[in-house]
Amino acid sequence: MRLSLFAAILAGIACGALPSRAAPVSQDAFLLRGTGDLVLLCGAEPSDPLYTAAQNFCHGFAVGTYRLAAQAEDATRSKSKLFCLPPTPPNRSAAVSAFVQWAAARDDILALPPADGLLRFMADRFPCK
Repeated sequence: MRLSLFAAILAGIACGALPSRAAPVSQDAFLLRGTGDLVLLCGAEPSDPLYTAAQNFCHGFAVGTYRLAAQAEDATRSKSKLFCLPPTPPNRSAAVSAFVQWAAARDDILALPPADGLLRFMADRFPCK
C-alpha cells in the first residue's frame, strides 16, 4: 500500500510544472528531513549552482521510492492499491514537476517523511478506480 502511494507521488512529480521562483538549494536540503526538502530539490531552478545535483538526487529518490512501493505491493499481492498509473504514464520530468506544484499548495505535507509525501501525491494524482 505504501509502495503504491510512492509510485503515485513519483508519477505526479513527472506530470506537473515547476514553480517560477524556487528557493535556492542548500546543502542541508540533501539531508531530506521532510517532503519540503524534496520539493526544494525537485523544484530547483536551472540557474541554481546545485541544480544538477538537486535534479539527479530528486529523480533518483523518486524512482527508488516508486520501485520500492511497487515491489512491496506486488509482494503482498494486495487487491487494494494506493495509486494506479494510466496506460501511458507521464515521463519522469513531467511527474516531478507535477509533484512540486502539488506539494507547494499543501503546507500540511511538507513536514512528512519525503517518501510519504511522494506517495500521497501519487495516490491523489493517480487514484485507482
